[in-house]
Amino acid sequence: MEVNKKHGIRRDIDVCQLSLVKKKLTSVPDLSRFHFLRKLWLNNNKIRELSCRSLNCCLTELHLENNSIKSVSGALNHLTCLRLLFLHNNQIRGLEHTMHELRRMQRLHSHEPGFHHHVIHCLPSIQVLDRKEVKPAERRRSFQIYNQDCHRVLQSVAFGRRVS
Repeated sequence: MEVNKKHGIRRDIDVCQLSLVKKKLTSVPDLSRFHFLRKLWLNNNKIRELSCRSLNCCLTELHLENNSIKSVSGALNHLTCLRLLFLHNNQIRGLEHTMHELRRMQRLHSHEPGFHHHVIHCLPSIQVLDRKEVKPAERRRSFQIYNQDCHRVLQSVAFGRRVS
């Protein structure tokens, strides 16, 4: 991959956005030389295995949609500044593993509908989901759904009842 000098890019440090769309890539290339890379488009390729260790941890937007990715486990958790992540139209299985991978991303926004309460439960720091602010009532509901035993105990203590 050669950075085009006629587009005003003379040094790797000048690259903050990079589009590698429809390049028939089968893996994520080493982009570690682009220290200020913030937005990356790798969509519409043939990427199967995801290894993003060579990506800058300050990346804020990553487009991986329309590939053949089967898992994100161990590939994205260092991208803690990520705000937008597009993974739709892949072959990803195992929602639990995917949620675990995204857990450290404090600024991640979701624009995909579905899995609302599960995402809130697995990513307790998420502030915006499906383009809406996550309300305290939604957090309580997610807690009720995914921590039923703990919720039952808390309810019984709060109202002075005995738990059987």
